[in-house]
Amino acid sequence: MNVEIDFASKIIIKDFQIWMDGGSVTLICANSMNQEFQIEFVQNVAWEILESYNRLPGRIYLNDKLVEQRSELENLIINNLENIDSLSEQLERKILAEKIEYVKSEQYLSDINRVKTYNRN
Repeated sequence: MNVEIDFASKIIIKDFQIWMDGGSVTLICANSMNQEFQIEFVQNVAWEILESYNRLPGRIYLNDKLVEQRSELENLIINNLENIDSLSEQLERKILAEKIEYVKSEQYLSDINRVKTYNRN
C-alpha cells in the first residue's frame, strides 16, 4: 500500500548525509505522523553522467523518485524544509539553505539542459 506523505505535518530531519560526489545531500526524515521518508538533493556541479546512473544532477528525489520541477510536491517539500528547526549543526543549516536557494532559482530550471549522458563502453 502506497501512503501519501503528509507534508502539512512538521518534518524532522533524523539524519543529514553529505556525499563526496560534488554536493549531493540526503535527508532521512520523519514527520509528526511517524511517516518516514528520504529527500535527496543531487549534486549540481558535475553534469556528465553515466547512462546507468539513475539520478539527474541538480534535482530532488523523494524516496528515490524524481520530483517534478515547480510541482506542488516540490513546493510542499521546499516550504516545509525552509521552516525546519531540527538541525542543530550550523554547517548543515547552511548547506540545506544553499540547496533550497538553488531549487528556487531560475538556474535550477535551465540547468537540466547541461546534463550530458554517456556510456562507459
